[in-house]
Amino acid sequence: MTLLTIPAWIWTGTAVAAIPVAAVVLAMLWEVRRPKPSLVVRQKGTRLELWETGRRLPQRSDLVLVPVAPDLQMVAGSSLWARGATAGQAQREAAKLAPVEPGKAAVVSGARYRFGRTGLIVVMDDRKRYAPEWILSAVRDAVEHTRAMAVASVLIPDWTDDLCRQPRRQDTSHRVKAAADIAPVVVDAAVALVGEVPVVRIWVRDAALAPVYRSELERRLVSAQAVPA
Repeated sequence: MTLLTIPAWIWTGTAVAAIPVAAVVLAMLWEVRRPKPSLVVRQKGTRLELWETGRRLPQRSDLVLVPVAPDLQMVAGSSLWARGATAGQAQREAAKLAPVEPGKAAVVSGARYRFGRTGLIVVMDDRKRYAPEWILSAVRDAVEHTRAMAVASVLIPDWTDDLCRQPRRQDTSHRVKAAADIAPVVVDAAVALVGEVPVVRIWVRDAALAPVYRSELERRLVSAQAVPA
């Protein structure tokens, strides 16, 4: 018997039988290659994740939080990134809501397939000075704005470039030093959502700053369940 003489029904049956096998193989490959958080902390019903994926966005989140001043201008760091990701729509909507006082938040459009909404948290005054109490208040206000939307996941990008703007261009050692001051602020914001949101993600795009965030998370949450992802 040659290949040409094999009945068509045998070929069809073989192909059908191979589909589940191929699906399993593809699922295994996806599981191995898909982006994963580098650290996971579980506390009070919240899964807190640290992502070190460079410029590649972590899993889609319902709300991304970026810091701004009362004029809601998205001009630096993570806020500028969010502005670009939404093709400027977030900034156009923000212009209609400004000004917003420190400690409050405005929620505008997100980026389709990337994040549902953009939370503009006003953590600075008009002179770009930030305060921890404004940050925590604004973070909670942003989540409260989205309470009716059943937000299940919040993404907090690294805020180093948002909150430390001078000088604009820094070498790696200066960025690491600046991140050492900002990381506790970001972790505080994330911890403020523990017990309030099922998943909170901290996203560090600069690989040089990732160890700073990991160290801060491990220091702050040493009593929690922290495991490699």
